[in-house]
Amino acid sequence: MKINISGLSEGTHRYDLTRSTTEFGLNYQAIGDVTANITLEKSIHQILATVTASVKGVFICDRCADEFTEDVKTKFTFVYSWERTEETEEDDDFHILGKDENLIDFSQSVKEYLMLAVPAKLLCKNNCEIPVHVAAEKNMVDPRWEKLQMLLRSEKN
Repeated sequence: MKINISGLSEGTHRYDLTRSTTEFGLNYQAIGDVTANITLEKSIHQILATVTASVKGVFICDRCADEFTEDVKTKFTFVYSWERTEETEEDDDFHILGKDENLIDFSQSVKEYLMLAVPAKLLCKNNCEIPVHVAAEKNMVDPRWEKLQMLLRSEKN
């Protein structure tokens, strides 16, 4: 997902890029293509890049263990500048371009942000219930703890 910025005029430029999921090596099973909508706003000293990316992922529900598909979407912004001053230093979202650099590669950033966009708790739907057999096991009391339960009951009385 590279964009050639040589000869780019000042103003807003939009790009819609699509790449195969096999090129990205995401840490989850992705199907279809990775799409990225990139808006570059070029001024005399810098380029502001706003990226919206998405892919369809296949996941396993953390509650019921059913497989489901869900769109993974992310949005991020980077600033690219040609000027280096004493106060400026590169960080995650600010990059210094060399005078001869004419390509900006968004591939690694899109991959990283799509991996971070996956929720920590994967649920197939908002009201996914814990399966009945798991709930029944949860209510069973381990016989090894029965004596402690009796002690707790006697303390309460």
